[in-house]
Amino acid sequence: MIVKKATLEDINRIMLLFKKCTAALIKAGIDQWDGTYPTVSIFEKDIRKGNIFVIKENEILIATITLNNQQDEQYNAINWKYPAKKVLVIHRLAVSPEDQGKGLGKHLCKYAESYGVENDFDVIRLDAYSGNPVSCRLYEKLKYHRAGGYCWFHGNDLPFYCYEKKLI
Repeated sequence: MIVKKATLEDINRIMLLFKKCTAALIKAGIDQWDGTYPTVSIFEKDIRKGNIFVIKENEILIATITLNNQQDEQYNAINWKYPAKKVLVIHRLAVSPEDQGKGLGKHLCKYAESYGVENDFDVIRLDAYSGNPVSCRLYEKLKYHRAGGYCWFHGNDLPFYCYEKKLI
């Protein structure tokens, strides 16, 4: 599984991946995404900054993750366990429904951790929808610590848990 930086040519494939993931989540009764988020403009901006990474299989985009240092304002109210000067944030990790259960989410998280160490980040932080038990279990199995407090995004009915992992 090779992780590469996304290019602008990947935008349509990324959007298709998120449409598939959104449909699968809704079918499972998880209202994490509703088709209004994330948007093409968000992906374009993140690709131009070099923040989106993808896994492809036979030229089909099967997984993606966004990595940057942008913490949402709501993170200021979270009781983080690890103080940090340089924070890497995971955003929008998605794995094609047909490819879930193959370890791609874990692989992307491990990639994020390596990327964080190589680029001198102290901590990785993220938020995960509390109504999505699969994603919450993934981070907990990978030894991410659940911080105190919650975030609310996109008008969801349930909060987002905040997680962190010390890198150095």
